[in-house]
Amino acid sequence: MTANALQFNKFEMKSNVDDRTVDLRGNGNPIIEYRESVFMPYVEITAYIVDTGNTLPADDGTGAGIGLLDDGFGQGTETILFNIEDERGNKINLARNTDLRVASVVGDYQGFHNSSFQLKIVSKEAFDNTLLKNRCNQKFSGKVSAIARAIVKENLKSPKAGSMNIDETLNDYHAWGEDTTPFELLLHMQQLGIPNIQTSKGKTAKGNTAGYLFFQTSHGYQFKSLDKLYDTTGRTIRKYIENSKGDEDIPVGYDGKILWADMSKSVDALQQFETGAWASQLHVFNEVAKTYEVRDLKSSGKGNGITAGRHLPKINSDYLDDDGEPLPTQKQRVRQSAGQTVVGFDTLEAQVEKYQEINYNVEDIIQQAQQNYRQKMNTSAEIVIEADLSLSAGDLIFCEFPELSTKVTPIGSRTRKSGIYMIADLCHYGDVGNSFTGLHLVRDSYGVKTT
Repeated sequence: MTANALQFNKFEMKSNVDDRTVDLRGNGNPIIEYRESVFMPYVEITAYIVDTGNTLPADDGTGAGIGLLDDGFGQGTETILFNIEDERGNKINLARNTDLRVASVVGDYQGFHNSSFQLKIVSKEAFDNTLLKNRCNQKFSGKVSAIARAIVKENLKSPKAGSMNIDETLNDYHAWGEDTTPFELLLHMQQLGIPNIQTSKGKTAKGNTAGYLFFQTSHGYQFKSLDKLYDTTGRTIRKYIENSKGDEDIPVGYDGKILWADMSKSVDALQQFETGAWASQLHVFNEVAKTYEVRDLKSSGKGNGITAGRHLPKINSDYLDDDGEPLPTQKQRVRQSAGQTVVGFDTLEAQVEKYQEINYNVEDIIQQAQQNYRQKMNTSAEIVIEADLSLSAGDLIFCEFPELSTKVTPIGSRTRKSGIYMIADLCHYGDVGNSFTGLHLVRDSYGVKTT
C-alpha cells in the first residue's frame, strides 16, 4: 500500500555567516524522519539530502550554481525552519527561530553529478543544555512539578516554559542544583514526582505510586505522571485496526489501518521478576536518626494507579505469599534523604533546626517509581500506519489486532493484544512519494476496557 507524500510547507536553513536563507526542498521533497520519544528531552529530525550542485548561485560571476556545503552552509548550529503537513491537514510546525538547530552533517558522498549527505537536526534546547551559564547552581524549593517548569524557564531559558504540559505533584523538593545541566536535573526529578491522583486502592498516591516522564514533542515540553499518561479522561484516542481486507476498507469508528505490526517483544516475565516489577524490598538507613527500616512494596494486581486495560498479567501461584501477594524479587539499600532540607531562603539557624527533617521520603518514592516504570512498559508492540501528524509521544491510541482462532468469522482479540497503548517512541517518515508513521507502543495490562 502506498500513502500520499507529506507536504513540506517550509524546510529552510539560515546561514551562520550572513543573512541568507536556503530552501532545502530543492526540486522535490527530501527524505525525512521526524522523531519523538517519552525518553528523550528534545525532538530530532534526520533529513537525507541529494545536492546536484545547483542549490545556490556561485559568487564568482560565472552564473553557475554551487552546492550547499561548498557554499559554507552545514557547519552546525544553523537555524532550521520546518513545517510539514499530512493529507488530513495535521501539521508539525517548528518554524520559529527558537525551535531547531543543525546538530551534525554526516556523509557528503560525492558522485559524478551530485553529492548526498545526512542532516541531523535537534531542538535548540539540546544545545542550550550544554552551556555552562545555564547550569543549575541555584537553590530549588517547592513542588517537584513547579521546579520542573522553573528549570526550563530559568536555566534552559526556553520560551516553551509557559506552555509546558505539567501534571501537578503532591510532594516538595528542596536542594541545590549542584552544577548539573538542566536535562540532568529534570531527568533526576522525574523519578521523584508523586502524582496528585487517587490510586486503585482508594488512597492518595503517596506511598503507593510515583514516577514521571520529562520529554518534548512538537507541542512543547511535557512533565507527565506515568499513571496519568494512561488516563483516558478528556482525551481523544485514535483507533487503528489490523485486518486482511482491502487497503481502503476501514470499518466505521476507526481512523486508519495498521499496515504492519510486530508483537515479538510483547512480554518478558523473567525480566519483570529480575527488576522487581511485581514486588521489591527497600532497606532504608537514616544517618541522622540512626534508624534502619525494611519495607516491602507489592503490586496489588490492579496497578498502582490508572491502567490501560482491564487487568495486569496473572502470575503463577508459586510466586505468591500466603496472602496471595507477589513475593519480593529485588532488594535495594538506600539512605534516607534527611538532614538537608533547605526551604526557600531559610537562615542558617533555621536550617540547623531542621537537620532531622526529611527532604523527600525514599520509602514513598524510590521503589514505587522504579516498579511503576517497569509495569507501565510491561507489553510492547511496534506498528506502522499511514502518516498521521496528529500523533505525539505520550498519546494514547487504540489498536485492534485479529484474534488467533479457528472461528469462521475472525474477530478482534479482546483479551490479549487489542486495546489501549501509549506511544513511547514515534517516527514520521516521508519521501517524494510516500509517508508513514512508525510507532513503538507500550502498555501495562491486558484486556479491552469497555468504559
